[in-house]
Amino acid sequence: MRREIIDYLHSRPDLKFFMREQPKWYRDLSRNPMLLEDMVKEADVFFGRTFGQRVDKFHNQVKTVGLLMDFLSMMGKGEDL
Repeated sequence: MRREIIDYLHSRPDLKFFMREQPKWYRDLSRNPMLLEDMVKEADVFFGRTFGQRVDKFHNQVKTVGLLMDFLSMMGKGEDL
């Protein structure tokens, strides 16, 4: 594998971890270093860093807070009785 790729992976521990989880990328990058950008995109999907995944995570957090607020308002109404 090219030295630039190795140095880049040392500077990005998340990508280094991803490569250990997906060893096919070691073979692919050894043969074609231009695939680095593709590996980074796939690692973002793996770690949940894509825009869609972040929106889904935020939506789930908002939904959870809404359910908690509903629960707390129901508990407050129960004390008045």
